Amino acid sequence: MKEFSQIISYSLPILYMVVIYIYYLIFTEKTKTLANKTTPILLFLVVCHLIEIITRSIAIDSMPLSTTHDAYAFIAFSITLVYLISEIGIKSRGAGIFILSFALILELLSSYNMSWEPETNPLLVDKTFAIHASLSIMGYTALSLAAIYALLYILQNNNLKKRNLGNLFMQLPALNYLERMSSRSVLTGIILLGIGILLGHYQAHVMIGEFWPKDIKVIVSDVVWLLYVVGFVFTSIKKWRGEKMAYLSFYGFLILIVGGGIIIYMSNSFHKFN
Repeated sequence: MKEFSQIISYSLPILYMVVIYIYYLIFTEKTKTLANKTTPILLFLVVCHLIEIITRSIAIDSMPLSTTHDAYAFIAFSITLVYLISEIGIKSRGAGIFILSFALILELLSSYNMSWEPETNPLLVDKTFAIHASLSIMGYTALSLAAIYALLYILQNNNLKKRNLGNLFMQLPALNYLERMSSRSVLTGIILLGIGILLGHYQAHVMIGEFWPKDIKVIVSDVVWLLYVVGFVFTSIKKWRGEKMAYLSFYGFLILIVGGGIIIYMSNSFHKFN
């Protein structure tokens, strides 16, 4: 099982590249025949990724969320799955190359840095922790998708301002769609991440007797969630829409990834399981 899991894991980036190339052909209008075949192609990629997650779970005898690289892989899977679901309801395929490229970067960071050594930490088989970790990762995934939609909004809006109505303008989704999807993704991320964080605090209280443990990952997660809540409420009150909302979502997530990543990598945390 370990060898089979490794083969799939190392093959996933190649599969992602093939799918992204197909979306590139569609985006550049070099072929139109593939536009109606992306759903089964994406479904095949999602199934392969799901098999990798399942076989890896069996190989290490625990949920594959114990390290940063495991989290990257789960986020890549979540992004691809969410985009597959959203693509079914729209005709445009222009966003696919951007969203799947982001998933590819995460998968590359993950696939060649994983360890198949069995876990010994009993926390990883705890159901509460499993729900906490899964919801938290899905929450961050929703925020990352919101940032991608925001970036696409910025690109499309700049095209309109410069009257550059070429191939890029024609392929990207409409501004109102990108704005709506970005806003919904932020709200989804706030809800999922909020529930995940609350479960994490509850588990910390049960395990170590501290509802707010002095752990850098806990502190960063709490601060990030609070900032997103404040930002969402503020923009709702001010009725910010369009460009302002897009820039806030994109740069907010960029600060989250760069700043939070640096702080976590340079600090010790009980969230590091191996």
